[in-house]
Amino acid sequence: MARREKTPRRLSYRLVAIPGTSNQLVLGMRWQTILGEDLPKEALRLARKVKATHFVHSDARSPSVGLLIAKGKERLAKTRASLFSAASAFAQMHRHGTHIVALSLPDKSVWIAVTVAGVVQAGGDTVIPDAQAAQRALDEALARYGEAQVHGDYFTQSLPFSLQQLAAHTNQQSSLRRAGFSLAMVSPFWWTILGLFLVYKVWDIGMSYWEERQARIAQEMLAAQPDVDSATLWKKAITAWAKTAQTLGEPGLAPLLQQLESVPTAPGRWKLVEVDCQPKVRSCVAKYKRTRLADNRTLHAALPSTWKIAHVDLEKANATWTIPAAVAAQPMVLADLPDARAMRQLWEPSWQALSPALGDLTLSPPGPVPITVPNIKLANGLEQPVIRPKEIKLPATRAIVINAPLRSLYGLALPRTSEVTQLQMRFTPDTTPGLTASAFVTTLKGTIYVESP
Repeated sequence: MARREKTPRRLSYRLVAIPGTSNQLVLGMRWQTILGEDLPKEALRLARKVKATHFVHSDARSPSVGLLIAKGKERLAKTRASLFSAASAFAQMHRHGTHIVALSLPDKSVWIAVTVAGVVQAGGDTVIPDAQAAQRALDEALARYGEAQVHGDYFTQSLPFSLQQLAAHTNQQSSLRRAGFSLAMVSPFWWTILGLFLVYKVWDIGMSYWEERQARIAQEMLAAQPDVDSATLWKKAITAWAKTAQTLGEPGLAPLLQQLESVPTAPGRWKLVEVDCQPKVRSCVAKYKRTRLADNRTLHAALPSTWKIAHVDLEKANATWTIPAAVAAQPMVLADLPDARAMRQLWEPSWQALSPALGDLTLSPPGPVPITVPNIKLANGLEQPVIRPKEIKLPATRAIVINAPLRSLYGLALPRTSEVTQLQMRFTPDTTPGLTASAFVTTLKGTIYVESP
């Protein structure tokens, strides 16, 4: 009986030895695009889903992953040879622009790979055994990526290229990893369940001891505390903190807005880009861009002599000036702190009425302020913090951020205890005016000091 000869398997990929090492380049991997917040985890998850034996993911921000279903000895868990993706190494060589490699292999097949900005494209790493099919694939790639640079020996107008050039880029980014089990594949749900269980056990064991200890410490502190006026000490601590806060005070927001409004938009044929004011340090910076008929002399002649002009380069300049003392922030008056009721019934309704003319307004919940807790000295020489009386209300902070046209901010009412940390205006003269659109787009960032609930 005639013995049937075994035909060799046809593989979709090729292995090429790297001279001088036992490592190999892999040509013809399957590349796919991945999405998600944790791209390395998604790459491993996709590799396991398609039952790939190996995968390559160049870095944590890359949206492309290469997959390989290896045959033969490459499937073994331990092999002497390390595998590296030829397409990934080629992408490292060309991190900018679009590049195509079309290279004839010793078995007369053609390797075609496509990279854009250092990322291998989906379906852009193939080994084609048929010359006509390879030509069609190359024509399609050239039609799709019209401005691409072609490398290799298959296309007459291509740049010279050989696989030996990839040896310098066989590193961790192009190294193939096995798609084995990893703790990263465990669902966050089960990690959450385990964490909650451990937290419960720790809480269950230590809660009784903690309550007893806190009660004992409170009794000892109460017994050791001398007769002091805690309310007075806390008022002094709050007053000391208030001296460090700088607020708008009686003048309000209008003087700061006038600082922005008075900035020239086209001094000496220079175009205004943006203005950035830091009221806390009494400093404003106007950024300008040169037009064709302008030079440094025209800018210096057009701006006030008190402004300090710094030329970043030939096309950009920054003009800095000091906010007048009359416009600067005022010391805080604790009696002006609005309580929760005033915020809810007075200030918030005024902002709601103005909201159609604002881009957006965000207001954070009340947060603590850094007040130093007063201490008293005990008979044993140690210091002990003074317990705050319930009738003493602490100040609190509420962060506010507003994006709106400059004109809309003139109608914005803020408490006297508001502090503006940054006032930035961007000049876009081509903007079509509207209720929330303007050539002068302004961002206000600050803090409103309120009475804690």
